[in-house]
Amino acid sequence: MKTQKVGGLVAFVFYCFGLLVNAEGQSLTLNCGVPNNTCSYALPNNVAHDYSVVMNSFSICNKGAGCKYKWEVTNGVIVSGSTDNPSILEASGKSQITVIWNNTNGNGVVKVTSTGKPNPSNQECDQCPVGITQTKIIPIRYLGTPGNIKINGVAQSGSYQINCGTAPINVSVDPVTNATNYVWTYPAGWSISGSGNIVTLTPNAGAGGVIKVTTSRNDVPGLTTSSQLTITRPLPTKPVINSPDILLCNPKTITASASNATSYNWVATGGITANSPGNTNSAQITGVSDGTVKVSATSSVCGTTSAFSTSINIKRSAPLPASLLVTANGGGSPDFMCNGAGVMLNAYTAEPGTQFGIWTSSDPGNTILNSNGGTAYFNSYVNNCYGIDITVSNCFGSVQKGITICVDNCAKGTPIYKIFPNPAKDQVKIRFDDKYDVTQLPQVIMLFSGAGAKEVRMVQAAEQYAAAAFGQERTIALSVGDLPRGTYYLRLVSRDGSSENVRLVLE
Repeated sequence: MKTQKVGGLVAFVFYCFGLLVNAEGQSLTLNCGVPNNTCSYALPNNVAHDYSVVMNSFSICNKGAGCKYKWEVTNGVIVSGSTDNPSILEASGKSQITVIWNNTNGNGVVKVTSTGKPNPSNQECDQCPVGITQTKIIPIRYLGTPGNIKINGVAQSGSYQINCGTAPINVSVDPVTNATNYVWTYPAGWSISGSGNIVTLTPNAGAGGVIKVTTSRNDVPGLTTSSQLTITRPLPTKPVINSPDILLCNPKTITASASNATSYNWVATGGITANSPGNTNSAQITGVSDGTVKVSATSSVCGTTSAFSTSINIKRSAPLPASLLVTANGGGSPDFMCNGAGVMLNAYTAEPGTQFGIWTSSDPGNTILNSNGGTAYFNSYVNNCYGIDITVSNCFGSVQKGITICVDNCAKGTPIYKIFPNPAKDQVKIRFDDKYDVTQLPQVIMLFSGAGAKEVRMVQAAEQYAAAAFGQERTIALSVGDLPRGTYYLRLVSRDGSSENVRLVLE
């Protein structure tokens, strides 16, 4: 601006040179963000650090955040930095960056420079200044990671077995870069002497676990690295008895297997005795009644005892009827077949040492019965119900059990019925197929003793067919709990006077 006096007046003359954009009056402030929110140091080891810039005394263009900046990093890389040079990033509106510092113990540098208006720009950002620079020196505090833990000077990895006992062991790691502290942890019951990267550990007799060393540096709170090693001990394993369940007709010696055992502890239950002089892995089994045997293993060096083995059953009695199962074609008792069709019978027991004997029929003259051990083939061409029994035995005795097979001429459409349970205890039920009218069902049901052919029960079945309960279940029940145990026959008499007999066992 210049003044001139013209005719007594003072004239003001303005020279307009346009808008000159420069950095005068503006400055940049560089701030350090997560993780530690301080510029006093930074952490390497892939720890991400945020740095941001604020343009002071520049209220437009979002207070300078929308301007264009160039970031340069020394001794680190910028996340999403340049492909050609990941330590440099220039972009519009890039007022914050994330840096991963190199694994070094030295200084890193963050430099930011304003490079003007963004692209694309808007009117308020056209005045973004150029050439303002701010630089921060960031100390990088690197902490190395411990290598493999050494036992008596030899590096180990994963897991390592130490003999049972209390002999001290030398435990160490190579010195860790920049570490000022070494903290050792070890299995329960162990003790430690010494400090730093080399210590002496004294185990207890048999405990294993984890040895771990954690390193840190005093000038970085919370920064740690670690290495660990799992320690195993040769503890006794759970034994396995080398025998299935036993039928003990005579004294028998059995053995067990376990690793790292110095002695075995045999335990018998019931009427069984297990005798093992010297507590070895073998024992002589004797007894007077049924029982079980199990065994555990002990290591005197480790001072520990294993869990007990799975028990095996020792039998000193005749076969039990309840353990014997007899089926026809895989079904239950009683069963049904059309005459001449034939069925396969099967007997099964889980009791050790049981032998399958002879199969017998209640009416051998009208049946075909071929057997081989626990299986038999049954057939008949005469309509009736037949009792088929098998005898099983061991060195202490035998037991007989059977199944009832009812044979019918299926072409005549004779009603099918089932009698259950058989053997019975307190009650026996006769269930009729619901596809038959009551006029086709037996009218009288009688129960005869097998020994004397004496009638002991009689039911007028026709009277029960009208009852509501029969309409729901089509079942007639007979009470037999007061009768002597043994073999009986159910006789089912039809309207035309024909009848069928069913063998029934009470036990």
